[in-house]
Amino acid sequence: MTSPESPDSKMPALVWDSSIDVLLSKWCDQAKCFEWMHTEAYSLYQTHSRRLMITTNVLSALSGLSNIIAGGTEINGFQLAWFFGSLTILVSMTTMLQEKLAYASMATEFQHYSTSWGIVRRKLEEQLAIPPSSRKDCATFMKYIRQDINQVSIDGNAKIPEHIRKACYEKFNKIPEFDIPDICGDMEHTKIYFHGDSTTIPLLIHN
Repeated sequence: MTSPESPDSKMPALVWDSSIDVLLSKWCDQAKCFEWMHTEAYSLYQTHSRRLMITTNVLSALSGLSNIIAGGTEINGFQLAWFFGSLTILVSMTTMLQEKLAYASMATEFQHYSTSWGIVRRKLEEQLAIPPSSRKDCATFMKYIRQDINQVSIDGNAKIPEHIRKACYEKFNKIPEFDIPDICGDMEHTKIYFHGDSTTIPLLIHN
């Protein structure tokens, strides 16, 4: 007794064709945008982290030095220890800001997302740059590249600051037919299938 075929077994095999190439080129454009945005966000948060860290270190050094210099010194009745004591409070405040704002950890996350998008971009560019006969299996490649894109999108896209999204739109909008991610404000109609642009018309023609 033969077992019934699964629905997937009746589906035609996915092959490389022009419609898939167009889709992958759009994904590659968007990967470039996301890589750029996460790189910009990394630079921004890394700069904030360094400034806050330097400020904290300087205040800590001055606070420690005050124990040596101030002592019981007075200027017109004003105790220098009062001034230098306030530095300890400032050190505590900047340390708290470092922990709450988490600039360093955010910078590390954005660097990770930028690297991940760069890997996705290079995978897409590699497949599109070689002839279909030399590419990986179409269905397998589409399955895993979608997983890569979904994973990095779910984790990191919502964290991109709005001003960086706007800057991305301004930077890449000038390139003709460049596909910009929707989160940058460039909304467009969803593409649908038309007969004649089907995956049943392969680019690879066998002799």
